[in-house]
Amino acid sequence: MTNHVLKRLICCLILSCSTTVFAEESLSKALTNTLSVSGQMSSEKFSQLLQQGFKSVVVNRPDSEEGNKVKVSELREIAERQHVSVIYQPVTSGKITQTDIAEFAKYYNELPKPILMVCRSGTRSSTLFNQAKTQGLLHE
Repeated sequence: MTNHVLKRLICCLILSCSTTVFAEESLSKALTNTLSVSGQMSSEKFSQLLQQGFKSVVVNRPDSEEGNKVKVSELREIAERQHVSVIYQPVTSGKITQTDIAEFAKYYNELPKPILMVCRSGTRSSTLFNQAKTQGLLHE
């Protein structure tokens, strides 16, 4: 095998491995070793995420929000088959209140971990977590 062919083979192997890693990482983003966030959800994506070992799910996206592809009742059915808790805590994007933050902190402190938080892009879930953490409301 020539050096040129060997270099091409190595590049192909590296690209195929990194594509797999990026595909898995795109399902969710870990904020800590006990909490991850995920955006736009489908039944298939949710099932794949639960295979990663999450023990609890907090859904922050309102069922009625435009573009929502799957209702919390569907996610709950999937989760219950795998003995995973689902909490529905819908919050309005850009309008997270202190009450929302305190409610999330209560769930975080009581739920089995690791926890998956779900919203449209992951931003409002991340905001809830980060605000609760900044305020010292999370018992880790």
